[in-house]
Amino acid sequence: MAGSRSLESRQRGKTQSRPDREPTRFRRRGLHDQVVDELGLRIVREEFGDEGLLPTEPELVTEFGISRNVLREAVKVLAAKGLIEVRPKTGTRIRPRTEWNLLDRAVLDWLAASKQKTRHSFDLVEFRLIVEPRASFLAAKRASKAERLAILDACTRLEHCVSYPDQIAKTDVAFHNLIHSASRNPLLVYLGKLLGSLMSIQVRLTTEDLDNFKKGLPLHRKLAEAIAEKKPERAEAVSIELVRQPYSDLAGRMRIKPADRL
Repeated sequence: MAGSRSLESRQRGKTQSRPDREPTRFRRRGLHDQVVDELGLRIVREEFGDEGLLPTEPELVTEFGISRNVLREAVKVLAAKGLIEVRPKTGTRIRPRTEWNLLDRAVLDWLAASKQKTRHSFDLVEFRLIVEPRASFLAAKRASKAERLAILDACTRLEHCVSYPDQIAKTDVAFHNLIHSASRNPLLVYLGKLLGSLMSIQVRLTTEDLDNFKKGLPLHRKLAEAIAEKKPERAEAVSIELVRQPYSDLAGRMRIKPADRL
């Protein structure tokens, strides 16, 4: 109990002394999980540098007010997620991002909560541009009558979000997850659900200007209708056009050259 209070008080103190840092959002049960979440989020935010070294074990034990055993268990979890590696004599080093388990739910949550939202959102929307058109193709072929109606209804709910902008991200994610489900491909369904937190961040980022959101609504309607009418080629083409809107937006913000884009 004393260790738990110490960690929480230190976290409150860090939040007060570091106004630029968002408070840690994760509060799962147990001191061990809190340490994993705090360190994982700070690694993703590059607070220890890109591929840098974590503070030493005594430094972290003192900072968090925890035992060495709790810290070591947390380090094992982060190592299993590919974020860090422990080397004798040289300390605990952060691994390159390309070696992280980017489909781990906790890692995705940390990415979604990091300050590099534009970078992570671009990576996601580029992935969407590769995957979603084919998912839409399959949905138009395989969706049941009930699934087609559900996609049309979800599109209507999305159109109503013009008057309720705070509901855009949640409703848009639900619309696309229905398409993944209708593809009847278990991996696509799983990935759609898994990437929901990052997609919510991406949608919020690219619909901050309500006009951008309104611009995409006709394409959402065309996509829903193509799936409902069992037109796979049409669904794929519209999906490409739809996802390319936020892709071009974020690529422009990141100043990615046209020659390096999809």
